[in-house]
Amino acid sequence: MHSGLLSAVPPTTATFDFLFHWYLFFGVSAAVIVISMLMYVVVRYRSKGGQAPDQKYKPTSWKVVLAIVVIMGVVLAGAGYQTFAAFRNIDIPNTPGDVTVKVTGFQWAWGFTYPDGKYVVDSLTVPVDTIVVLNITSSDVYHTFGIAMLDVKEDAIPGKVNQLWFNMTQMGTYADAIRCYQLCGIGHAYMIANLTVISQAAWNATYGLQKR
Repeated sequence: MHSGLLSAVPPTTATFDFLFHWYLFFGVSAAVIVISMLMYVVVRYRSKGGQAPDQKYKPTSWKVVLAIVVIMGVVLAGAGYQTFAAFRNIDIPNTPGDVTVKVTGFQWAWGFTYPDGKYVVDSLTVPVDTIVVLNITSSDVYHTFGIAMLDVKEDAIPGKVNQLWFNMTQMGTYADAIRCYQLCGIGHAYMIANLTVISQAAWNATYGLQKR
């Protein structure tokens, strides 16, 4: 049984991870540049005893300003492109052979209804290399269904159905991979479930593959 770590990262997860590290890299870089410039100005133009600070003003070259504007434009354009490219991981796909599972949150567990009508509590089983669409709702209070290692999360709201999707590329059982991320009562911390990924043949034999 796996502890919840993937050795093969699904394509959707890789996209979100890349976007996160993109923003993290440029955010940290911007912070380092700004703080470094601030420290330089503090040291360079500080008052030295009874000597007045240097009041000379040297206008910034237009070339420096242009270079800064161009660099900022390239960084922001790249960040915008990667952000919009990641939107395809939010839209629910509609492809032949995908699998739909109903997820119901309740105090304090997760229930899963499969295409053949089977109902299982605290264990989600899906086929490998298949798009899995989850229809998520709640039977009592607000919950939030999430699988951290896949970077997917969606609210479970009474009377409403929200959707998310993922595609697992590695078989195995991931203990406690599914958790509730909305404080929902005294048993919130124990509202967990396992994620099991099996072969397509095993899935067909156990649950039967039905199209949406």
